[in-house]
Amino acid sequence: MIITAAELIKLLPEGKYVPVDVRPEAAWREATTPGAVSLNVYDYFIPESNEAGITGMAAGAREAFDRLGLGGDRIPVFFEEQTGMISPRGLWFYELVGLQGGLILDGGIQAWKTAGGETTPGTGNPEAITQSETKGISFHRELVASTDDVLNHADNDADIFDVRRKTEFEGTFHHACCARPGRIPHSHFAFYEDVLKDGKYRPAEEIRRIAKEAGLSPDREIITYCHRGARAATALYGLKLAGFDKLKIYVGSWHEWAGNAALPIEIGPAEEV
Repeated sequence: MIITAAELIKLLPEGKYVPVDVRPEAAWREATTPGAVSLNVYDYFIPESNEAGITGMAAGAREAFDRLGLGGDRIPVFFEEQTGMISPRGLWFYELVGLQGGLILDGGIQAWKTAGGETTPGTGNPEAITQSETKGISFHRELVASTDDVLNHADNDADIFDVRRKTEFEGTFHHACCARPGRIPHSHFAFYEDVLKDGKYRPAEEIRRIAKEAGLSPDREIITYCHRGARAATALYGLKLAGFDKLKIYVGSWHEWAGNAALPIEIGPAEEV
């Protein structure tokens, strides 16, 4: 799930691991790890979190990984400046389409440099995950929550986990692209950055404490969400490190939920959930 910079420096010459730079293309072009490819996983927006939208998302992700030749004996290591909201999203897309062994470079390229890793300019053609109309691509549907899944989460013994900033959660701030402020009713809350420290994941026991304080249990399914599904992936892998395994992402997140006036919202301090 994660690999340290020291471990990657030692293993990279074997040729098995492929660094995947998920920072903006300009940063990759300027200085990246040797042999790194560029993949934009951040700018993707699902058109709608229904079955067609989810299937098209998975198809587009699989096609991007195939174009980069990732999978099998070419194992990707996703990285950004430090561990943040982008590299975990790259790994989640990779696992969504059934590919195994992918890793997050914990601490990102900053940790790589600190550990003595060399950098070179990025070369080649950058790739991006986009929606696709290709049919018949298999993927792990159980890793994704549709809008209906979220709306009916109580019937499926699932908990909703909001990992945005507290101001977003309480509705005192919302992004200009979102139609309404607030949160999904009955959401648990912890800020996604709480599972990180100094640009790396916190130890598992610390993340378990944060999850417990948020009212989460590893015995129940947890659906993470944020503004557009990126921070949700960071929280998801933090929970995985802490021993949680019943995890999904609502990729449409608040951006999609807020745009549907028929869906309920809450505003104000957290209620007991």
